[in-house]
Amino acid sequence: MNEILVALAGNPNVGKSTLFNFLTGLRQHVGNWPGKTVERREGICKHERRTLKIIDLPGTYSLTAYSEEELIARDFIVKERPDVVIDVVDASNLERNLYLTLQLLELTDRVVVALNMMDVAEAEGVEIDVQRLSEILGVPVVPIVADEGEGVDELLQAAVAVAEGKLRTQPYRTDFGTHIERQIRELEALLAGEGEIGYPRRWFAVKLLENDPVVVEAAKRLDVGTELLRQLDELRATEIHHNFEIELVDKRYEQISRIVKEALRRREGPLRQELTDKIDKIVTHRIWGLPILLAIYGFVFWATFFLSRPLVNALEAAFSRLGTLLAAKAADAPAWLVGVLVDGIIGGVGTVLTFLPVIAIFFLLYAVLEDWGYMARAAFVMDKFMHVVGLHGRAFLCLLCGFGCNVPAIMATRTLADSREKLITVLINPLVPCSVRLGVLAFVTAVFFSGIVATAVMLSLVALSLFLVAISALLFRRLLLRGEHPPFIMEMPPYRMPTARNVLLYAWERIKAFVVRAGTLIVAVSVVMWWLMSAGPSGGFFSVSGVPPEASYAAMLGKLLEPIGELCGFNWRVIVALMFGFLAKELSVATLGVLYGGGEEALRAVLPAAWSPLLAYTFLAVHMIYVPCVATVATMRKETNSWRWTLFGVAYSLVLAFLAGVLIYNGGRLLL
Repeated sequence: MNEILVALAGNPNVGKSTLFNFLTGLRQHVGNWPGKTVERREGICKHERRTLKIIDLPGTYSLTAYSEEELIARDFIVKERPDVVIDVVDASNLERNLYLTLQLLELTDRVVVALNMMDVAEAEGVEIDVQRLSEILGVPVVPIVADEGEGVDELLQAAVAVAEGKLRTQPYRTDFGTHIERQIRELEALLAGEGEIGYPRRWFAVKLLENDPVVVEAAKRLDVGTELLRQLDELRATEIHHNFEIELVDKRYEQISRIVKEALRRREGPLRQELTDKIDKIVTHRIWGLPILLAIYGFVFWATFFLSRPLVNALEAAFSRLGTLLAAKAADAPAWLVGVLVDGIIGGVGTVLTFLPVIAIFFLLYAVLEDWGYMARAAFVMDKFMHVVGLHGRAFLCLLCGFGCNVPAIMATRTLADSREKLITVLINPLVPCSVRLGVLAFVTAVFFSGIVATAVMLSLVALSLFLVAISALLFRRLLLRGEHPPFIMEMPPYRMPTARNVLLYAWERIKAFVVRAGTLIVAVSVVMWWLMSAGPSGGFFSVSGVPPEASYAAMLGKLLEPIGELCGFNWRVIVALMFGFLAKELSVATLGVLYGGGEEALRAVLPAAWSPLLAYTFLAVHMIYVPCVATVATMRKETNSWRWTLFGVAYSLVLAFLAGVLIYNGGRLLL
């Protein structure tokens, strides 16, 4: 067997990703499942001259058809038929985890149970008879501590042995009781005449009794489908005292209780749980929980920008010197070629790389909080507030990240389980003003306002942003992405010391995704924006020399849009500045400096003569709301896996900004 296909399955927060990172290291790839927004992680592991291709299935509590993650996990096992499934189980919470284990054993006999967090179980006074558990389940059970790599070699040996057929398994089959087992046998008898159905027949019969919608649809396509569904209808009509879905779940838990009694014993003194409970009383407190959350996130933002600023400045200076050097070396080359290389490509690559310190440091800090176990508590603190707009607590954390930078904030939506909630959060996240936009707002506000008025202006803009975020979330949930609001299963993992391996790999995945996907689009847009500002009709289509900014194609486009901009009080210069703000928000101020003459510093004297305070406030509101920067758009495309939704998000922010500008400017004129 040249390559062994291994699927990693397990509940959320059982250390599955830790094991995956330990096995694959940097030999991993992160993308999305085909046609889905759920993250797909796969990697390569070498073991005793064998190559293991490892697929990290989405974390899930069961294999029902209630969520996208559950369907992805079970469809992969059924359709891709991995050589072995490693079921990662939290040894300190065995009873809850075994529900998924029993469902996996119903679906495939090639299972190895990785009994993870044995150190945590021991600290909590949990003793597991691993040999007895293996005998009951009929598959290998290997104790491991994924954080430290303990037991991982033994786990891989067992997985390879099962995959290659050297170790035969006899999977535990749940006994659903005489009554239900008779119904299962009758359905299996009907299915026996069908031939290959693509699923284990017993599992298919059980899912029909559970009224699984995907399996019911599959049954309709079978030759015996009509008879199957007729028999099920008769069964449900006559068995008025039985709810098969509830009975099947109850029977699984009954047998899990018996398994746990045989294989597990608890000692007194769960010290780690006591510490967890003490910390939770503070960080999830109904009064102190929110201030603690804001303080922690405030520190993350401060540390991100404080630590990244020297690196960003160094990169900007390096690319500036590189551009100057290249321009000098290519002095005899055509002006358009020098412009493309220096201002287009080098400028675009520089934009990508100056984002990296911010993204890297932010995700390093975020990974520390996640690995420590705090993020689940933060989501719990905010959950009741977010329910008002139809989202869950984790969505708030992603939105809060947007005040630092919208790029990592959108990438953080990967932590959201529900695909609708993730999409809504991605679409509304750009409405949260990032630190760069806040910097532009502060600059323009200081030019026109001072003292308490300036403070009121800034607070009103942030309040407007939060109001639009809430209204947009409600609209999207009720009009565009309607559906039942999914229950939020909030699991509080135990606190544990973050590991350098997990933290670094988590940050590396995000950095690589940004560079590979977002970087290409940023460079392309940088070239286009450079050409629009550098070329014009007076110099010919390809000429980029001697064309003043007011005669460029960008100015022409601004003047073309001026009749629309005038509804907000904007002339063509303001429109062009907003256009270049798409590349990077701070460029809007730099562009105004070029178009009004004298650079950014001169704007402090020029703008008050050219704009009224009302026009300035209108510009601030529009600048805060309208289409996010190209890096954010590229990240939206990556996370939604859809140009349609990305362009919708861009168009929505443009329309929203335009309506806000019209209302503010014209409403202000009526009042003043």
